[in-house]
Amino acid sequence: MTAVTITPIYAAAIALLMAALSTWTGVMRGKTGVALGDGGNAAMALAIRRFGNLSEYAAVAILLLLLMELRGIEDHLLHAYGIVLVLLRLIHPIVLFDDTNAPAWKKAGRFVSAAGTAALLIIGAVTLIM
Repeated sequence: MTAVTITPIYAAAIALLMAALSTWTGVMRGKTGVALGDGGNAAMALAIRRFGNLSEYAAVAILLLLLMELRGIEDHLLHAYGIVLVLLRLIHPIVLFDDTNAPAWKKAGRFVSAAGTAALLIIGAVTLIM
């Protein structure tokens, strides 16, 4: 049986980011008095999406990383995949915005983090298929 030693590192990093974002969402709920949904509050909606985007994409990326590790993909490639994943998912909640008048750096960061994550999913999927 193949020992899984790389995926847990990046799964743990993503879990810590998830804990931070979920805590922030809870703090926002306390500040806004919104117990469920976003209550029409833009700041609450943004906090929810920051956590939601991470949850939606990171789970599949971590699964792909695990499957690549189990397939015996070289360690340095797995680390590269994991590091890029964590960096992109760290950037995304910082640059996520809900206003089309957002500064250019946020627009560029959002594009890079979203497109980069999509590229990682494609790379992982193609690697597993081949």
